[in-house]
Amino acid sequence: MKHITKHKSLLKSSFSTFETIVSITILAIIISGFANFTYYDKNSSQNFNDLNKIENLFDTNKYKTLPSYSKTINISKNNTNELIQVKVYEFKNENIKVVKYEK
Repeated sequence: MKHITKHKSLLKSSFSTFETIVSITILAIIISGFANFTYYDKNSSQNFNDLNKIENLFDTNKYKTLPSYSKTINISKNNTNELIQVKVYEFKNENIKVVKYEK
């Protein structure tokens, strides 16, 4: 009878060890998944910097450094049409396109 009790104890012990190893493995996978999942996205950071730069140019009225061209646009207001000559300043890359019209 002692032999059977000792055998059950070893079986319980090995099962606990197995549970511990599986738990640690699962925990390691979850932790490494969060560690590899980054909140820092290079594209988002670059887009933020580009938009911030453009905003600063517009705030300081130094957007003359942006590519520009003239354009005539048709404005409809109160059933009348009006042609207006505007200067168009444009910033464009693969992710962002910002256009400013200035009379």
